[in-house]
Amino acid sequence: MSCSNWERGEIKLPSTAAVAFRHDMVNFYNNRMTILFGKAQGVYTYLKAQGKGKRNYDYEEAFRKFMESGSGSYGRVDAIDAEGYDELHDALFPYDQKHVAGKNRKPKAPKKNQFKHLNLSTKGMNVGHEASIFFKGRVLLWSVSENNHSVERAHEHSVARHFFKRLSEVNWTRGSGGELVGNDEYNEESRESGGGANYVTARYGQEQKVINRAFRRF
Repeated sequence: MSCSNWERGEIKLPSTAAVAFRHDMVNFYNNRMTILFGKAQGVYTYLKAQGKGKRNYDYEEAFRKFMESGSGSYGRVDAIDAEGYDELHDALFPYDQKHVAGKNRKPKAPKKNQFKHLNLSTKGMNVGHEASIFFKGRVLLWSVSENNHSVERAHEHSVARHFFKRLSEVNWTRGSGGELVGNDEYNEESRESGGGANYVTARYGQEQKVINRAFRRF
């Protein structure tokens, strides 16, 4: 079932954690880019071999089936949910979607600059096609654009999983923390008193630690 949703928010890190947090995220991102470039080269070789000598071979369909099949290190999942699907597809089929028909498009050899590394002072990074993370001093900005199941897809991305794992490990201090808010099309349709308003999807900081301890008493 479709559900258009979005999510965004700001989280202030403790002063002692901000630099290390950003560096860890950048190192994770860069390592992932290195791995994906190697995978892109392997998938390109596979697709070229599969289509060799075949007229009107649908390379994009073959790519989707490859990503679903569990070939290589992928698990059997819907292609679009497979690790690295967006980045690999963009590298292998870098066509203008508005002007080039999808069928029979041959894959392009992936280039290393399509999997660029970030420097340690970067101001942000993409999380697939759905979300972005920005660094502004001690403040982290998380933003998921509104689209069908965009929040779910964003949270399933490996960069997002690492991001939220690191947030769960932060030793929050007074004055640090924050919250994420979001909304979805079903909630927005509410006609009840107070219905339809944006809602908190996650909280971080000392206040949330107090709430968590209170719930553990029950």
